[in-house]
Amino acid sequence: MSKLKEYKSVINNIISLFFLRGLDYLLPLVLLPYLIRTVGVENFGLLAFATSTVAFFRGIVSYGFELSGTQQVSIYRENPQKLDEIFSNILFVRLILAVVCLIPFFILIFSVKSIGQHKEIFYFTFLIVIGDALFPEWYFRGIEKMKVITFTRIIYKSVFVLSVIIFVVNKDDYYLVPIIDGVGAILSGIVALIIACKKFKIVLVKPTFKGGIFQLKNSWYIFISKMSVHFYSSINIFVLGIFTNNLIVGYYSLAYKIYSAIKGLFIPFNQALFPFLSRKYVKNKVSYTKFVSRFSVLYIITLSLFALITFNFSGEIVRLISGEEVKDVEQILNIFSIALVFSIGGFFSQLLVIKSESKKVAKITFSSMILNLILIFPSIYFCGAKGLALAYLLVQIVQSVLQLIYNREIYIKAQ
Repeated sequence: MSKLKEYKSVINNIISLFFLRGLDYLLPLVLLPYLIRTVGVENFGLLAFATSTVAFFRGIVSYGFELSGTQQVSIYRENPQKLDEIFSNILFVRLILAVVCLIPFFILIFSVKSIGQHKEIFYFTFLIVIGDALFPEWYFRGIEKMKVITFTRIIYKSVFVLSVIIFVVNKDDYYLVPIIDGVGAILSGIVALIIACKKFKIVLVKPTFKGGIFQLKNSWYIFISKMSVHFYSSINIFVLGIFTNNLIVGYYSLAYKIYSAIKGLFIPFNQALFPFLSRKYVKNKVSYTKFVSRFSVLYIITLSLFALITFNFSGEIVRLISGEEVKDVEQILNIFSIALVFSIGGFFSQLLVIKSESKKVAKITFSSMILNLILIFPSIYFCGAKGLALAYLLVQIVQSVLQLIYNREIYIKAQ
């Protein structure tokens, strides 16, 4: 593959992933003003509480295959038999994990009062876990054919937004939001599987116990890392929902969704570069080091620019989305805007995975999770949602510093 063709492939995948991930974050953001005006901040907070709870199970089903699965597919993309084996075993493991998740999910439903009171909302929200298990995004990322499923997700997200606008017309219709989202996610996953089998000739073979265990072991440290991230990002809203009320959760979630949407704009670059950098590291480590050092500096500068814009225009952004001036949300968003500068951790984590140092990623994120657990309870007790945002910011700073320390040789060698 020529260098021009290689870079063209990366750029095409960045564009496809930008639309894919952009829609994942931006369409719900476009929907936010309508939802808040229609169902109210309190019901919006309940939906956010359910989403953050289910996020734990989404992390379990994901299990780190978005990196390990992508890497395997990228390496064996010219070996159809091996590819079928990898595809079938990962799909089977994800489905089994989705079923296993039902056990702790039901325990939560029947043991936590604030969840049990709204159990139907949590049941409906869990549907998206099944959709995640079915959707083989890791495969399409590995073969660098993201355009194929971008169209599928565009339809899914567009239908979701239109359906919410059509069917959610008053405060009592809030329960329809997770139903529409969950059913859409399942259908999207089924369509993506059909495309993989029909268009790309994937043959589903009988998964083996040995193959499943290999996939679990191979992704273990990535899983620990990803779950730690899920844990310290999702548990914040979960704990806030347990100890405060849906209105405060709504304020925090609104600011966090805006922050996530902005941060989400950078995810396509991380995901599209991963298979490209995996190959580059194997072929030419000197070229790899130069590229990474230059790109990461540009990355940090761009993040800082977005952080500055978000901080200076936080009031206007909140008014645009909520339809009114909400000082609490503005102040929380200001804190999150600073956290944007330190959100390069995902890119640094991928560099460690490429070097087969997933154990270091797990150590960093586990340490971040422990720090977060230490901070969130006193933060919520003394300062509420703002304190929780400050705790999140501190964790992001610590995590970024640790990531930079573990990747320091890239900048030393690039000199």
